[in-house]
Amino acid sequence: MVIVTGAARGIGRATAVEFAEAGATVVGADRDVEALEAVEELALRLGGDVGDTDDAHAIIDDTLAAFGRLDVLVNNAGVWVLKPTAEITPEEWDDQLSTNLRSFFLLIRRAYPALAEAGGNVVNVASIAAMRFTTPHVAYASAKAGVIAMTRDLAAEYGPDVRVNAVAPGPIDTMHLTASMTPEEKADFGRRYPLGRMGEPEDVAHAIVFLASLKAAYITGATLPVTGGTELGVPSLF
Repeated sequence: MVIVTGAARGIGRATAVEFAEAGATVVGADRDVEALEAVEELALRLGGDVGDTDDAHAIIDDTLAAFGRLDVLVNNAGVWVLKPTAEITPEEWDDQLSTNLRSFFLLIRRAYPALAEAGGNVVNVASIAAMRFTTPHVAYASAKAGVIAMTRDLAAEYGPDVRVNAVAPGPIDTMHLTASMTPEEKADFGRRYPLGRMGEPEDVAHAIVFLASLKAAYITGATLPVTGGTELGVPSLF
């Protein structure tokens, strides 16, 4: 039994589909409930604002009411604003931190008893932006750095009961990042990186499903870069 937030598109959708194809029952949560309808693999679709306490709790409670257990929580919902720091409003800062960090805390805390009972685990979606400068989006980067710290601390706190890990995607070919790019521009963008291409949502989904599986049973507190080596992408010195 798996919950994936931000499941309507991109990494979340790819992750929900991969879990379903592996035989899991999957609940998808997203602000855009209409878009969730297009994800046929979902057993239950839930709306709401994951950064709101009542809505976040309802996602967990409604899942348990419908299915009676929870094995995996994937915290993927996210928003970003690309602006220099001087142009970010306090309201934009708050929204970034609410969706990208506060929601993870709310959902994990509410889900913990059910996850512990099932011997389950959490996979959080962080970002390469937490590890290095990528572009001016300080609120997003700050929130994602918080996700990595939260992952580490909760893995220690939850010990043998619940594993907690994260993935840190690099540039991924999703609507938010590449909607305005031509195919040629995307190809040129990808050639900057050691593997020679941008990542696909499925690349991140594979890593998430691995971390949630028994193949990763001795991994907790880890943040797995899924970047195509982006953080290594500097020109040769010779």
